[in-house]
Amino acid sequence: MEDVAEVIAKDVKQGEGHTPPSESPLAFLRRGADGKPIEMNSRVRTMLLGILVAMVLLVGILLVL
Repeated sequence: MEDVAEVIAKDVKQGEGHTPPSESPLAFLRRGADGKPIEMNSRVRTMLLGILVAMVLLVGILLVL
C-alpha cells in the first residue's frame, strides 16, 4: 500500500502542465481551457451597456434640475 503523502505527490506531479481545475473561479482565470482569452457573453455586455446608459441619463437629468 502506498503512503498518503506519496499518493498526493503523484497526483500533483501528474496534474502539472494541465488545464486549470474546474473549481477555479472564472474571475481568476485569464484564459480559457483551450488557451483563448475568456470573452464576455453578449447578453451580459448588452446589460452592462444599458446600465451605463441609464446612469449617464440619470446624472444628466440630475444636473439639469
